[in-house]
Amino acid sequence: MMRSIRHFLLISLLTSITLASSITAVGNYLLDRKILRTHLDNQLLKAFSFVEIMTHAVSDTEPTRVCNNIRFWLAQDCPANKKDLFFRVDRTDGHLLFQTDTPDTDLLRKIPKGFSDVYFRGHNWRAYTAKDATFNYRIIVAEPQDTRNRLIDAVAHSNVYILLVTYPLFGMLIWLIVNLALRSVTRVTREISNRAPSYLEPVEAKNIPEEIRPLVDELNRLFQQLKFAFERNKRFAGDAAHELRTPLAAVKTQAQVAQRAEDAVVRRAALQKVITGVDRSSHIVNQLLTLSRLGQDEELNDIRPLDLQQLVTEIVAYLVPTAREKNISISLDAPATPAILAGNDVALGILVRNIVDNAIRYTPNDGEIIIAILISKTQVILRVMDTGPGIPPELRQQVFGRFYRIIGTTAPGSGLGLAIVAQIAKLHRAEIDLETAPQGGLQFSVHFPRLIEDES
Repeated sequence: MMRSIRHFLLISLLTSITLASSITAVGNYLLDRKILRTHLDNQLLKAFSFVEIMTHAVSDTEPTRVCNNIRFWLAQDCPANKKDLFFRVDRTDGHLLFQTDTPDTDLLRKIPKGFSDVYFRGHNWRAYTAKDATFNYRIIVAEPQDTRNRLIDAVAHSNVYILLVTYPLFGMLIWLIVNLALRSVTRVTREISNRAPSYLEPVEAKNIPEEIRPLVDELNRLFQQLKFAFERNKRFAGDAAHELRTPLAAVKTQAQVAQRAEDAVVRRAALQKVITGVDRSSHIVNQLLTLSRLGQDEELNDIRPLDLQQLVTEIVAYLVPTAREKNISISLDAPATPAILAGNDVALGILVRNIVDNAIRYTPNDGEIIIAILISKTQVILRVMDTGPGIPPELRQQVFGRFYRIIGTTAPGSGLGLAIVAQIAKLHRAEIDLETAPQGGLQFSVHFPRLIEDES
């Protein structure tokens, strides 16, 4: 099931931020706990030093006063947590000098030197113990672990509150960033949705992100192909209407003549003209369909190696009966080496048929057509020479236009044959040359790239 890119990005990014924030919170909690533990241990050590200094001034008659002074100064130094501070001073012989209250004496005697975690009076304590070698004192300073935990929890809660406050801000920023990132997609979508069905101009590719530029390029390529297809169909309809109007009117006229004719000879002549008009209309339709299928920007399918000599032989054999009707001789001059090129056999068959058919149409009775296939190092050349009237040099480029016919031409045709030849040649990357034939007619040459077969 397709999902919205916007929703996918929002959910993914928010989930990622939530996971990263959770890991950060846990990491900060553990790190803060370690840092605060070291800091509080230093504070405990500072309290120990203060007790040690005050202990040096104590005498047997004033321990209570010194104890009170210690409590007072410790409370002034850090009132937040020193009110629960426990301290005890005794001599190495076990004589108690003073302490804050009366805890488990036996337990306190078991506290090791340095920092340690102990349990007495129903709570866990963090204690520091050391002996004063000068005065033979043992000093114990301790504070409840609950006090420390409350401080660590307060820092952790502060971090969590900050994350909770900034989380909605992260969501809003992500929403804005995603909308800005998808703005170009929204613009392209809006532009396409507001288009008329017949408007196939390319989509504006300015300020398009690199990630969707290939999509826009392919879309523009599709629009270009559709535009050409629509124009081709439109042109085909216009060409068909233009070219078929006259022959169909002539067919109708001759049919009416045959219908009204009482003389059998007149009727037969009119019907023959009807048949001729139908043949001409069929030829025009076939040429139009061929030209319509050969798109200017299309590529040929089913390209494969083929022998031009074999293809020309088949096409000429098909057209020989037409040439015989005008007593035209057709000869084929081909080398012994196969003339291999890469092409579409159907399209090349149309090209050869149109060239030879044009030569037959414009060559007068009792004329001659010579077809030659030449092979060079890089080219295969198809050359058709006739004894017709030829084409003046100044008109040799114009004859490839659609429906162009030289003024004064009496040979039947639609003016599309050479346009089709030019298009097929272009699709095969071939070049066309028109020259005067040695016989005085037209020499039509098509230069194809030669396909060199791997003899290994």
